Amino acid sequence: MEVFLKPPIQVPLDNLWPDPNNPRLALEDAPGYEDPKKLFDTKMRETLFGSLAENAYNVADLVQTIIGQGWMPIDNIIVWKHPTDPNHYTVVEGNRRRLALENIRSKEFPKEKAKLERMTGKRAGYSKKDLEDQQELVATLERIVTETASLNVVPLDASSVKELNRKLPRVLAVRHITGAKEWGNYAEDLWLLGRFQQLFEDKHPKDKGFFWDADILKHVAAEASISNAKAKWQLKAASWFSHFRAAWESELPEDEEFGPTDYYLFEQISKKPWVRQQLRVGEDASALPPESEAALFKWVFRLPRPPSADDNPNAFFRHENITLWDQIHRYDDQHGTSFAMRFDIDNPDNAPAMHEIEAEYLSHKAQRKPHAVINDLLQRLAQLTAEQLASEGEAFRSQLTQLRSVSDTFLKMIDATAT
Repeated sequence: MEVFLKPPIQVPLDNLWPDPNNPRLALEDAPGYEDPKKLFDTKMRETLFGSLAENAYNVADLVQTIIGQGWMPIDNIIVWKHPTDPNHYTVVEGNRRRLALENIRSKEFPKEKAKLERMTGKRAGYSKKDLEDQQELVATLERIVTETASLNVVPLDASSVKELNRKLPRVLAVRHITGAKEWGNYAEDLWLLGRFQQLFEDKHPKDKGFFWDADILKHVAAEASISNAKAKWQLKAASWFSHFRAAWESELPEDEEFGPTDYYLFEQISKKPWVRQQLRVGEDASALPPESEAALFKWVFRLPRPPSADDNPNAFFRHENITLWDQIHRYDDQHGTSFAMRFDIDNPDNAPAMHEIEAEYLSHKAQRKPHAVINDLLQRLAQLTAEQLASEGEAFRSQLTQLRSVSDTFLKMIDATAT
């Protein structure tokens, strides 16, 4: 049996470096693991210990938890020792805890200690209880700093970068993709994309054009313990959003930026064949075509987006409009209408607001007899494929359960009327 982890060892905290390649950070210029100078760069370390990490890991909450409960190393931090730099360990699992301890050591403890010194110097201004509470807090912080001067960590059993790249995906997949400690969709998928690209470069010459290699897709899916279908649409969504983000972020309205929630738009595109067709996305495309990116930007991101979707002036006022667009298209096919075709990537400036199209579509739908609505529903259910059920089964489960409940209620009402 292949060994992935070595026995635990004790390592000084200062020798544990945060990993700039961690998927939570979603850095486009992540340094990788080959060059120790980049991996253990002091400026990068300071950046990771600063606002970048706070935004990515929400360290503040964990800091308060550790202060309130003390340091309890129930879950081991996993590290990797670089083969050419044995004095440094990269934290490949447990970055949030490492950063929280750094925050306590360099910020919380000095701040609260200085406060205690001020309070002690001006006893008259503080109650006895306030002074005792502050003394207790400083003692707690000092104890945490002392107890974590070195940590018990588990090294990854990888003597080279190549072996690390082969074993680390399996470890992280178990913990974050199929396990309980999820990174969030974009971080997960960006990490999977990096893994796919790495394997693609190893397998194909540099002058080989990009394509979604089926064997590598299967390999990545197996490492992450997910279905091939799910891996395919996750990888495509990550690739498309990354390209779109890099190309269009500078065009956003002032003070706006793309965020992880915007990734949901591309997840929906990757799952909807008709939408991909409208956007002219080829099967092996690593990015949307330029004209499609331009249209999508104009429809979704061109105007400032307020907190409330109902007040959003863009044509697509929420990312779920991609699914609605696809749903309206299916209605058009069945009833000879053309609501969905009002959105044309060759004429994006004249696109109506989805509010208007949705209202027209719902008005047309409401005019039809109830039995026609049920027939439509049955036809749509019959069109579901095994692949869709495999990739979106959990979403369907709640809807089908609700549908069954409504059907049972209607049947009981019919039976009651008949008797």
